[in-house]
Amino acid sequence: MSRIYVLKIVFCCLLLLINGCISASSSESLPESNHPYSNNFEYTWPDISESGANQIRFHFENLELAASDKLILCDKYDNVLVTYDRWDSRKNFWTEWYTGDSLKVKLITDDSYTAYGFKIDQVENRLDVCPSDDALAESYHPYANNFEHKWPDISKPSSTQIRLHFENLELAASDKLILYDKYDNKLVTYDRWDSSKDFWTEWYTGDIIKVKLVTDNSGTDYGFKIDKGEIKNENNITTVFTESTKTLDPINKKIGDKSGEDTENLQNLTDSDYIHNQFVQIAVTLNILEEEDKDSWMYKNIQWIFSGIGVFFLGGISGLVKKLRDKKSKDETLENK
Repeated sequence: MSRIYVLKIVFCCLLLLINGCISASSSESLPESNHPYSNNFEYTWPDISESGANQIRFHFENLELAASDKLILCDKYDNVLVTYDRWDSRKNFWTEWYTGDSLKVKLITDDSYTAYGFKIDQVENRLDVCPSDDALAESYHPYANNFEHKWPDISKPSSTQIRLHFENLELAASDKLILYDKYDNKLVTYDRWDSSKDFWTEWYTGDIIKVKLVTDNSGTDYGFKIDKGEIKNENNITTVFTESTKTLDPINKKIGDKSGEDTENLQNLTDSDYIHNQFVQIAVTLNILEEEDKDSWMYKNIQWIFSGIGVFFLGGISGLVKKLRDKKSKDETLENK
């Protein structure tokens, strides 16, 4: 066997080891079931945690459940956020936004039937509780579940009356938007039935209005955007004020076929069929395998053959290095004597 031939095999084995490391790292990224999943199965995947996040949500590439089987999302304290069943089966959708930096995924199946299962391919998070605290009050669109936040006071010193204008207000069932005066006296509470666009509040006495959003875990909606306000002074002269808000884009971590320019390379590197086919081509090039012989044991296990050879050569190299070090140490000892 020529020296070049041996070096080719060693190089291929090292490439396989590198690919294996990349694949192992990627497989720990986002929860995914077997396709199909098993009967009588219950498992909670490791927490998906985004340090520093205030809100988080998942994207499902696919979700297919059989009758009586359930996929449950929980927060970091094991509170159930949502339970999916067979009637929720669909493709390419986002979950609601949930308050916190972690989500847990749990699959529970019975002994009747199975289905595809699920694959989560993206996680998205928001680092702030709202788009901006430096302007008029505005929620994220949509807002998060289990969320409670009071915006900084909308204050116009020296005014005697004040009111606000909503560009849009859309709330889900059981969610509330509350306005307070400077002493935290409740002025008005909006709910889903008050959802509307382009409207003014009543006039309220004073120079400050506070805005608070309180949501439950049942569902979310657009939220609200206050785009301007109006004040009256002691002479009953009205003045309109506006501030533009800066919208913060969510931090988006993507895995799989939606991850950008490097998607195809990443998907190939972590795909076992792709790796197998690459080593088949290498073996054919080295004339140690016929490409047409797809039923042979060597064809089906070629990547493991290369891996074994790689381990053998790496072990040999390691042993040779050790012998050289021992010899050097022995020579130095003799010289000292």
